[in-house]
Amino acid sequence: MKANTKKLFQYLDSLETAIGPCILLIIFLDVILQVISRTLPGNAIPWTVELGEILLGALIWLGIGVGVTKNSHVSFDLLLRRFSKKWRRIVCLWNINLFIGYLFLLAIFTVQLLGFYQKLSAKSTILQIGMFWIRLPILIGCALTIIRLIRKELTVIKDKSQTCITDHTIK
Repeated sequence: MKANTKKLFQYLDSLETAIGPCILLIIFLDVILQVISRTLPGNAIPWTVELGEILLGALIWLGIGVGVTKNSHVSFDLLLRRFSKKWRRIVCLWNINLFIGYLFLLAIFTVQLLGFYQKLSAKSTILQIGMFWIRLPILIGCALTIIRLIRKELTVIKDKSQTCITDHTIK
């Protein structure tokens, strides 16, 4: 069971790493299309703005997931390196729990917002996509990041050499 879970997370990590650049490429092409369409008189393509917004939201949550997995928050790293190994672990665990708390609150508020969107049948202005579907990645991102943070916390608790420094990836 443990090996299957590890393989699942490795697969998700590689999937995120592959999807991120694809989304970035689509955003780049979307922006080029926006610029070209706005420089030609009367040819503005309004849906490109909404598409860019939706994809940017997805890219942000993918980036958060990758950042949590690879411990790649530069400013936090610089601060942590100033502490002894014991205090690094304490600060690391404190930080993980603070982040989990924040994401939990964000998830609660997102559930409320999604319920509001469902009740009103709110849609995006141009593409007419339900706002529920546009904002759902926030809830999914919160849930996946909380799972990753719990895994990270368990790793730090079990392995005394783990200190949330960039060179320590979640195992």
